[in-house]
Amino acid sequence: MTTTAIRTKVHKYIDEADTKVLEVVYQLLEVYRQGNSSLMKVEQQKEILKRSAAYKAGKTKGYSLSEARKRVKQKLSV
Repeated sequence: MTTTAIRTKVHKYIDEADTKVLEVVYQLLEVYRQGNSSLMKVEQQKEILKRSAAYKAGKTKGYSLSEARKRVKQKLSV
């Protein structure tokens, strides 16, 4: 698809979009404009890196989705 075709489709979609969609598009464009490749705040990025390092060092344990569901069900049935 050409740039012109994409631009035309985006303009049409924006013209018909509701407020929530417009807010999301605006936020994505702001992230792009600022050159920040992540939608997370710096504090969130730091927390993820900290948790990842703890996991890799064996200080914390991760759970699969099925394990997490099982644990939640156990906690809720108590």
